[in-house]
Amino acid sequence: MLGLSRKAVLYGSASIIFLILVVSLTPITSPLPLYTGPYEVGILDLETEVKRRTIHPATLKETGNKAFELETLAITIYYPSALPSLRSQPWARPWLPQPVSLIGTGYARLIGIKFAPLQSVVTFFLWALGSKTVIPGVVDAPVLSVNPDDVEDLGEVVNKVGMGGKVKGQNNIQEVLELRDVSNGPRLGQETEKLPLVVFTHGMAGMSQSYSHYLGSIASHGYMVAAVEHRDGSGPGTIVHSANGDERYVWHMNLEDLESNPPLSSEDLKTVQLNFREAEIQETISLFSRLNKGSSEHPIINLKPKSPESALSGFKDRLNMSAVTVAGHSYGATGALQALKNAPNKDMPINGAIMLDPGKGSGPLNDKIELPTLVMQSGGWTEKQVEFYGQGWHFDVVKKLVANTSIGWFMTLKGSAHPSCTDAPLIVPWIMRLATKTTLNGRVALREYIDTSVNFLEFLRDGSKKGLLREEVSSPAGPLGDAEKRGEVKGPHGAEWEIHVVPKE
Repeated sequence: MLGLSRKAVLYGSASIIFLILVVSLTPITSPLPLYTGPYEVGILDLETEVKRRTIHPATLKETGNKAFELETLAITIYYPSALPSLRSQPWARPWLPQPVSLIGTGYARLIGIKFAPLQSVVTFFLWALGSKTVIPGVVDAPVLSVNPDDVEDLGEVVNKVGMGGKVKGQNNIQEVLELRDVSNGPRLGQETEKLPLVVFTHGMAGMSQSYSHYLGSIASHGYMVAAVEHRDGSGPGTIVHSANGDERYVWHMNLEDLESNPPLSSEDLKTVQLNFREAEIQETISLFSRLNKGSSEHPIINLKPKSPESALSGFKDRLNMSAVTVAGHSYGATGALQALKNAPNKDMPINGAIMLDPGKGSGPLNDKIELPTLVMQSGGWTEKQVEFYGQGWHFDVVKKLVANTSIGWFMTLKGSAHPSCTDAPLIVPWIMRLATKTTLNGRVALREYIDTSVNFLEFLRDGSKKGLLREEVSSPAGPLGDAEKRGEVKGPHGAEWEIHVVPKE
C-alpha cells in the first residue's frame, strides 16, 4: 500500500508540474500562415484499398499480426482550388490527426512510455499545444477549373455553400477569377498545362501533415501534392481502415517489437521499411492515374471516416501523368531516392526529385539516378557530419550522387535546422528556436525552401532556371573545405545559401 501511495504522489506531482508547464507554454503557439502562391488550396484526406500484399513476413510480438502488410493507401492531398477559403466550408481538418489520443499514445510509445496514465499526459500535452491549429484550406473544395471564363459555374458553387459570393479574404467572385490570370503555375484553359504532381514522403517519427505549410504552398502555385501517411512503422501511429469497417492500428516499430526468422538486424529493418515506402509511392502514382482516368464503373471509395470525396471526380483529365516528382525529408528523402532507382518506368513515371536533408542513419543512399534532382540541406544537417556507411563523410556522399546526375543541385540553407522544413517552427517558434539553436527565422526558412522547390518544379516543366537555380557554385566543399572558400549567395527572402553542386552545362 505504501508503494502505491508513493506512486500516486509521484504521478500526481508530475501531473501538476506538467499542467503548469503546458499553461505557460500555450501562449507561445502560433497559427499556421496562409500559403505563398496565387491559388487557394483544397485539401482532402483519402484512404483507398490497394492490392493486398506482404512486403516482409515479420510479425508483431504484441499481436502476432503481420507487421508489413500493405492493405490500403492513406494520403493527404493538397491541390489548387476553384474557391477561396469560405466561412461556410470547414477548414481543412485540424492539424493534429483525429483522434488525438492515437498520436499522443503513439509518441508516448515511441519514447518508451508504456504506462497508460503517462501516455494520457503526452496526449494532453499535444492537445494543449496543437488542438487549435488548423491547416489553411477548404476540405473537399472543387479543383481549379480548366476553363478560366467559367464564371457561371464558379458562382453556382459559391451559392451552393451559401455565401452568395462573399468569401473570406476576397470581396467577390470576380476577384477569384482575377487570380487565374497569374503567370505562376499551370495556365488554365490550356490542355497541355494539366496539374503537375508531387508525391511527398515524411521523415522518421513524422506524419503526413507535419509539412502542411510547405506542401500546401507548393499546391497554391498550381501543383497537386500527395503527402503519404506511411504504414511502415516509422510514424507515431496510424489506423488502417477496411471496407468492412474493421480497424488495425500501426504503431512505431523497433526491432524488439518484431519476430522474424531469421531475425532482422537494424539495417534489415530499414531496408524493409524503405521497400514498404517505395510500394506506397508506387500506389500513390497509380491512384493519380485512376483519378485522371475517372471511372464510374470502378469509383474510388474513401475509407477514411468522416472524410468526403465529392472533389475526386474533378481530377478527371486534369492531371499531368508525365510530370510526377517525388520529394521527401530525412528518412523520406532516402525513400524518395530509392524510388528513383530504374526510374522513369511504367510504374514510376517520375521526372525528378526534391530531397530535404537526406537521412544519415536511414540506410545507404541510392546513387543510381538519371533524373534532375534538387537536394536542400539545413545548416545544422550540413555542419554536423557523420561517417556514412563506410562511404566517407555524409556531405561528400550526397555531393557525389548529385554531381553524378549531371542535372542536379545541392545547396545548404544557412542558419536553419533539421525541422525547419516542417510546421513545428511555425506553431511553436520559441520552443523550436531554443531546441535547435537556429539563427534564421522559421517563416523565412520555409519561404526559401518553398520558392526554391517551386522554381525546380517549373524547371522540370519548361527548362527555365530561376532564383537560386541560376547561381554558380559558391562553396564546393562545404564543411569539409577551407573556411575562406565557403561563399554564400542571397536567397529570394534574404537568407544565405551555400551552393555546392549545379548542373553541368
